[in-house]
Amino acid sequence: MADTEETVEDIEGTEEEEEVMEAGGPGKKLFGPSMIKMLVIIAGALVMIIISGTIAYFVAQKVGKPPATEKTSPEKVQKVKPLNYFDMRDFSINTSDIDEPHFVKLTISLGYEALTVELQTELGARRQELRDIVISVVGSKKFSDLNTQDKRNELKKDLLKRINDVLINGQITGIAFTEFVIT
Repeated sequence: MADTEETVEDIEGTEEEEEVMEAGGPGKKLFGPSMIKMLVIIAGALVMIIISGTIAYFVAQKVGKPPATEKTSPEKVQKVKPLNYFDMRDFSINTSDIDEPHFVKLTISLGYEALTVELQTELGARRQELRDIVISVVGSKKFSDLNTQDKRNELKKDLLKRINDVLINGQITGIAFTEFVIT
């Protein structure tokens, strides 16, 4: 039984050892519960910083690059030459609405590809005729025919066809509304 008492004393420690530990002696605990919590929080913060930095790096590498599936080859990229424009003066036109009158103020530029003296001369010589075509076409429209972008694109197609029907020395390929106000 004496052996049992010595074993218990060895496991529990002697009273002298307990007094030394309480006094902050050689057996003092370095890591108390509050210190362990602080180290866990710091370790978690460091892990989060490393993860967010890694994610930011990969995102920065992807920004500005086209997706890997959409590679464009030089053959597919078509460079379009800018059009030459013939500016027409401002237009002030009444719409064909009977019940409630509306007014359209617009400025048109006629675009053409080939820079030819003949076409430029013809456009200058036929300016009054071309203005009459614009006034006739726009004046025949109602407010409901002009109030959306799709309807204005249809107006451009109508004007393009009517103007090209009268031109002899070339064709107009585009129409630009540089001002379009409808009241």
